[in-house]
Amino acid sequence: MAKEPEYIIVNIDTPRKYNWSTGKYLGHVYAEAKENKKLVGNKCPKCKAIMWGPTIVCPKCKVETGWEWEELPETGTVTQYTYLVFPLWDPHYGERWANPHPSGTILLENGVYQRHFLEETDPEKLKVGMRVQAVWKEDYDERGLGMQDVPYYRTIEE
Repeated sequence: MAKEPEYIIVNIDTPRKYNWSTGKYLGHVYAEAKENKKLVGNKCPKCKAIMWGPTIVCPKCKVETGWEWEELPETGTVTQYTYLVFPLWDPHYGERWANPHPSGTILLENGVYQRHFLEETDPEKLKVGMRVQAVWKEDYDERGLGMQDVPYYRTIEE
């Protein structure tokens, strides 16, 4: 009887270099954030609503939004916040992590709502109606991810 051959399996992990397009709308948002420290939304030609994040079709009018852009203000008012005090699972790495920043819904000066992190972590100081301002990453090489270029909004006194 013939002896079965013994196989040796060698796993070789090689990097897979690839690029993908973010599309013209999201790509424009990323470029503005990286180059100019600006968040931009596109504007509906019919109702003049500003879309954040940018969309191809206005959800109200159902018309193509086109290529008219408006800079979003860096300041706004907190209309709602959520403060979690327990760690969550990171879906990307499968590890537990606790984000120290509460998340809030911020009404920007131009009427656009934005959901993002707040710098204030003291539950006694968190309140609806507090004024906040975007804090940008300073390092140019770390920017280029749109809203992720703003780690959080900082409370401002007015």
